[in-house]
Amino acid sequence: MPTPTKSIWNYSNGLSFLRALLTIPSAILLWQGHNYIALGVGVLAYITDILDGWLARKLDEVTEAGKIIDPLADKIYVAVITSILVIQDRLPLWFVLIVLSRDFIIMLAGSYIAKRTGFVLPSNVPGKIAVFCIIVMMVCIVAYLPPVSIQASMIAALVMMAVSFVLYTIRFFQTVKNIEKA
Repeated sequence: MPTPTKSIWNYSNGLSFLRALLTIPSAILLWQGHNYIALGVGVLAYITDILDGWLARKLDEVTEAGKIIDPLADKIYVAVITSILVIQDRLPLWFVLIVLSRDFIIMLAGSYIAKRTGFVLPSNVPGKIAVFCIIVMMVCIVAYLPPVSIQASMIAALVMMAVSFVLYTIRFFQTVKNIEKA
């Protein structure tokens, strides 16, 4: 397992920062109706998501800051793009409210644990799968794929968000219990 380092300036974190910055051209392109170009930028953003974790482990660049920057970049991208899709009446508001509420609660709980322990708890696998399902759903919407594909990916995202939220909640309370024992 890689040893966390203190420097946030490394290749993997740079890719996470790049992903957050790619939100801007993606949003502008989507807003202006350039769906397929926006989709291309989105694919590039997703590639940075895959590469940043791989590089962090490969180059021994895992940092506490990186455990924050990576999921934060995902959350920024998803929040902005799904918000535009809501404004364009291509995605229901209730779905985005669920996504943002869940993310906000997880960030608050994670901040509490980090403040108490000095360590950032990593994302869980169901959470990563949920983000992937949300991305698939966004691709289906932007590429004007049939509604059944949008609905299927939305249901998959909701299920995985629920599973990951339950697991995050269990881990939160176990960590709090361990803190209180110490």
